[in-house]
Amino acid sequence: MIKIYYSILKPKETTIKIKRSEFIGNAKKLHTEEEAKEFIKEISSKYRNATHNCWAYKVEGNKFNYSDNGEPSGTAGKPIFGVIEKHNLINIAIVVTRYFGGVKLGVRGLIDAYSQCAENTILNSKIAKYIDLKIYEVKTDYSKYAEIERLLKRVDGWKMTKQEFMADVKFEIAIEESKEKEILEILKTKGTIKYLKNDEIGIEIKN
Repeated sequence: MIKIYYSILKPKETTIKIKRSEFIGNAKKLHTEEEAKEFIKEISSKYRNATHNCWAYKVEGNKFNYSDNGEPSGTAGKPIFGVIEKHNLINIAIVVTRYFGGVKLGVRGLIDAYSQCAENTILNSKIAKYIDLKIYEVKTDYSKYAEIERLLKRVDGWKMTKQEFMADVKFEIAIEESKEKEILEILKTKGTIKYLKNDEIGIEIKN
């Protein structure tokens, strides 16, 4: 898993109209080429009656691909991929669907239209920074929990994800890898710690 990368936060379908042609953009955050291909198939099936379903993706391991899907070579897939590269995104697939409106756009017009739709789709879906986290479960008593809270307020790079107050306190904490050693030093003398899994969170990047 990549420690820090940029992708989209919440997919939002985006539509633009250029000289009577309708362009519909869809994007999805994912992790593998298989997921990307499945997403492309899903959108292409949803808009199976469209003139074109052009796409691009890039995932971990610098694996990428793009397709003009019948548009003139270099006018659709590559411009969509160019937008992914422009924003330094990874683990993303974008499909731009076109319904031809009867007016030809020309090579430059097609490049601009597919780029604009991909750009709008990404911005509407919000760009986010994804951080690799390690999730730990901690069990402690109430007095030590109060001490943990006090000490954790002095550092950043963590987030409480679950809390359970019974006879003792049990909670899950997500820790950024860069802060793992420091935070575990705080926790290990205050209770029992168990590593659960790796996960990630997305933090919206404000434009």
